Amino acid sequence: MAINTQRIPSPIEGARVRRVKLPHYLRLDGGRFLLGLVAILCLMSLVVLVQTGNVATKGYAISALEAERTALIREHSLLQERQARAQSLERIRRRAEQIGLRPLTPDQVRYVELSAEMSTPPPKDDR
Repeated sequence: MAINTQRIPSPIEGARVRRVKLPHYLRLDGGRFLLGLVAILCLMSLVVLVQTGNVATKGYAISALEAERTALIREHSLLQERQARAQSLERIRRRAEQIGLRPLTPDQVRYVELSAEMSTPPPKDDR
């Protein structure tokens, strides 16, 4: 029977070797440092660009809302003016004449006189 005298490498040995080589890969020389710096600057520029876009979009929305507010204020003023004209006494008199109403004459006036006991309010019930 043949005996194998060769040592079988264990997975732990391979991990140890890779761990020893890891700082070599992480070491930053001039080119890698510059590449990392460029990547960070690109990310920062992207963040600034996104924020600027958001601010511009909200600025346009605010501008549109202010224009709408101005239009609504103008419309409100016009409606108040129309209401004031509609409530003028001369216009009311003309409209009343158009629909056939006439001013009250003195012989059409009737007064009702109430006695003193009818003009006093009834007593309150204290329940």
